[in-house]
Amino acid sequence: MCDTMSPMITKIQLDNKTVTLIGTAHVSHQSAQEVLDALSEGNYDAIAIELDEERFQGLKQDKAWENTDIIQLIKNKKTGLLMAQLILASYQRRMAKANDIKVGQEMMTAIDYAQSHEIRLLKIDRSVTVTFQRIWRALNFFDKISMLTQLIASVFTDEKLTEEDVEKLKEQDILQAALSEISTKFPKVAETLIFERDRIMAYKLRNAPGTNVVAIVGAAHVSGILSHINNSELQINTLMSVPPAKASSKILTYVFPVAIVALIVATMVMSPNLALSTVIRFVVFNGSLGALGTLLAFGHPLAILTAFVAAPIGILSPVLATGWFAGLAEAYMRKPTVNDFMALQDDAMKFKGWWKNRVLRILLVVMMANLFVSFGSILYSIDLVKNLFK
Repeated sequence: MCDTMSPMITKIQLDNKTVTLIGTAHVSHQSAQEVLDALSEGNYDAIAIELDEERFQGLKQDKAWENTDIIQLIKNKKTGLLMAQLILASYQRRMAKANDIKVGQEMMTAIDYAQSHEIRLLKIDRSVTVTFQRIWRALNFFDKISMLTQLIASVFTDEKLTEEDVEKLKEQDILQAALSEISTKFPKVAETLIFERDRIMAYKLRNAPGTNVVAIVGAAHVSGILSHINNSELQINTLMSVPPAKASSKILTYVFPVAIVALIVATMVMSPNLALSTVIRFVVFNGSLGALGTLLAFGHPLAILTAFVAAPIGILSPVLATGWFAGLAEAYMRKPTVNDFMALQDDAMKFKGWWKNRVLRILLVVMMANLFVSFGSILYSIDLVKNLFK
């Protein structure tokens, strides 16, 4: 049974409990006030929020970025994940800044209310790390490039968003149209980012402790949660972990380096007099592009040199990447300061900030070195094939 109390407050009657959904815009003054009013009017024994433990801690700890170990992130191959989180956080922060409101204020309102009234607080979302990894794993190469391009462009756009614009996002017809557009452009992203989490939150609310539960979730999830919460057979085990890489992608990871080695060997066999020059061209061409990418990221001279030396190794290795070596060299030579971490999200909103902030510059070094070496390996392979046919 479902009862809509207001445009964004819905009460669901289950067998053993009542669940009240409050749909919010995450960067809205009005949403934060609506949450406080709704909590004050109800007699709830549990308050659920659209957060996982990771984002909950980040919201509660203003200095969370200061504890980031950038060197460990590079070693654990998580720089791409950090960049994606920063881009999305900066986009949300830009909208919040335009409306003079703290990001996640409606969530903080719910957290503070739960703590002050000693009400059980439930975090019902999936780990943000798992969500990003599932998105990345589901996309092909061209989708990844397209999505990243659009995300980066959204950070640096000068378009201003008014409070009225944000509140319009809560109207069901506009919201559904937005979801439809996302599904058309990136159906795999929409499935992972929105629809999977709908099912997860519906399952956790259905099985939440308490008889009168209120949930504060983004407006985009309300209709999805409603469509799944009555399903007693719903299971989420497969949605809570990162699926293994496809066999085809693993094979391709090894095929490309092997193909380059085969082309180099074939060239040396067919033209013995060009053997030395072929090897030298391979090292210089790819090393130079790796160094160029690092240079464009304003990397330290040692990072540039590291990229040059590591590029040939990175191309021929299925498990090593040039950017990791260059990024580590940059991190060792220009250690980020506390101020860099404190200004991380603000600097990520500005184009110049990615070169000025030491943390962001390290991420940029990793990305640019890998990108330039990848293009270099493709161009060099094409050149080798042309020489073989000659």
